[in-house]
Amino acid sequence: MQRKHLKNKLKLGYSLARSAHFTAQQFTLPLLEALVTRSMKDRPSLELKNIKKSYKELYNLLKKDTDNIDKGLYPIEVLYPENFAKHALRYPKILVDGLHISRRRHEHDAKEFNQEAREYLADLPEYYQRNFHYQSGGYLTEKSAELYEHQVEILFAGAADAMRRLIIPLAKDVFLNEGEGLRFLEVGAGTGRLTRFMKLAFPKAHITVLDLSEPYLKQARKNLINFRGMDFVQGAAEELPFKDAHFDFVYSCFLFHELPQEVREAAVLEGLRVLKTGGFYGLVDSVQKGETEGLDWALEQFPRDFHEPFYKNYSQNPVEDLLKAVGFSDLRKDTGFFSKAVLAQKPFSA
Repeated sequence: MQRKHLKNKLKLGYSLARSAHFTAQQFTLPLLEALVTRSMKDRPSLELKNIKKSYKELYNLLKKDTDNIDKGLYPIEVLYPENFAKHALRYPKILVDGLHISRRRHEHDAKEFNQEAREYLADLPEYYQRNFHYQSGGYLTEKSAELYEHQVEILFAGAADAMRRLIIPLAKDVFLNEGEGLRFLEVGAGTGRLTRFMKLAFPKAHITVLDLSEPYLKQARKNLINFRGMDFVQGAAEELPFKDAHFDFVYSCFLFHELPQEVREAAVLEGLRVLKTGGFYGLVDSVQKGETEGLDWALEQFPRDFHEPFYKNYSQNPVEDLLKAVGFSDLRKDTGFFSKAVLAQKPFSA
């Protein structure tokens, strides 16, 4: 028992050290902003109580994450770090990209695309034709795909992976084996970060990885090259290229807050359509207004700091209500830090 307790402390200690590492990288970004704008006046000053609340929620999430490993809900491999040299060599690129992000933020320019990105624009929906987060290339270049996961970890102080994994314990409650014979669909999978964790938790499930961005899908293939039982499909959440009642589990991560309300509704209906009767629909995304006491300030500040035109609408319209409205039932939910996971079932009868 004492040895198990020590192992748990070591895992939590690693997660906290990892968080501190990304937090240190995060502190460089306001300095880059000052270099570009010649001023720090656009950067909001945070109240001490908000800082304390945020770090308390961060610690609670990382503690929950390591507890889930101890419970066997997913293996310790989810904590394995990437190659140090690869990580270190990427950071200077992020700093350089940060300069461009700061300029776009200062100029409110969310429509700047290079030639590589422009090649995709004509075939994409209007809501997707923008530099989300003011990042270079939006979601439409190989460089953007290379930097994205690292940038998100900096944004969330090393908690993004633990936030993503909130959906796995909910899925483990309803899928009691290793996924044998099950078909999963991840919508808006990006570069496949959650896909990796889901495959480690359900190694025998077949996972279809779908994303609207060809460069991000290409990066996902690279990131998941060592896993079997996967296929990769380019497509949109609101128009899934699959037949009815094909999947046991449809889920997404950090997708809904980047969709207009009508597209969110269409995406949920499409998920309902491609799910088998009795199948489950899940998502991980930002907490919404009033869900976590003391964090509403962040929900208001986030779309101001980053180009997130649909976030305010998302934050004010609970996804649980949307799922219930189209017929899902048996809703389950968990929250952690600035994120929440929701799971619901497609009824066996109307």
